[in-house]
Amino acid sequence: MLYGILGNTRTVSVIGMCKNAGKTTALNALISACSANGETLGLTSIGRDGERSDLVTNTKKPEIFVPSGTVIATAQMLLAEGDISREILESTSLSTPMGNIVIVRARAAGYVQIGGPSMTEELKLIRDELIGFGCTRIFIDGAISRKSLGTPQLADGVVLCSGASYNPDMRTTAEDTAYIASLFSLPVYKTELDLSAGKFAAVGDYGAYFADTVSELLTHIKANGASAVAINGAVTDKIAAELSAAGKLLSGAALVALDASRMLLGKASYDKLRRFASGVYVLKGARLLAVTVNPFSAYGNHYDKTAFAELTAAAVHGVVPCVPVIDVSEV
Repeated sequence: MLYGILGNTRTVSVIGMCKNAGKTTALNALISACSANGETLGLTSIGRDGERSDLVTNTKKPEIFVPSGTVIATAQMLLAEGDISREILESTSLSTPMGNIVIVRARAAGYVQIGGPSMTEELKLIRDELIGFGCTRIFIDGAISRKSLGTPQLADGVVLCSGASYNPDMRTTAEDTAYIASLFSLPVYKTELDLSAGKFAAVGDYGAYFADTVSELLTHIKANGASAVAINGAVTDKIAAELSAAGKLLSGAALVALDASRMLLGKASYDKLRRFASGVYVLKGARLLAVTVNPFSAYGNHYDKTAFAELTAAAVHGVVPCVPVIDVSEV
């Protein structure tokens, strides 16, 4: 089932809501399915993954298993932690705390640990290198704390992984997962905008007016009105509070972000914005491919698997009706 969700997406970010969300299990299933369909795979990560036990909780973790021919970009010190025979394709100048990034090709199937660059721009360079080495599908392993992995400039699609380790309360986990899913499914704004001229933009019949502060933006809107407010950069709780305080002035205006990765605000702040906005949009849309759920917790507060899958599906489908919700324990 997981293979069928990929479609023509070339680069896929596999993002966990938290550690031990079932991300590695989902990633292994995707790798296995793509390999069975004859694809040449590329694999990298932001941070570290594939270790045999979680370095924080000291609990056993599934390892990342790759077939022969997989191209892996990982930190040099982690090469010795896997058991694959390998061919070194390139030693890059991109540094990590575990050594420079090295690109290798697996000459036999086996287990690997991956630790990639910490910056999105560096990940783009690695992605392009993997494409250059003939990879037909690339997986980037990440976490929700690095939501920038979901930027369309980096990945064509996103798989969001959620699990019982996120919160002892099942409903909280389901609702927060649905919120993140909704951000990755925001519609694309109908009009092209170049936001390079300032941090904020008021859009109206006059075109786009750029401002460096919210107060400057609101002064312009009070005099001239606006059909949309666009933000060049992160949409934070602070910015949301400033805009929400002028909700009556902005009533009916659309809120436009660069992409879902810039939506760094909590659900309460987001809900306040939606009360005055005619809609929330992005200039570049992400494609949420699936949500996976893991009923097992590294901290012992396991969920009932059926109840969790049904609750999360109901919450996700309430905001993103067509995205499949898959129990990772069954893939």
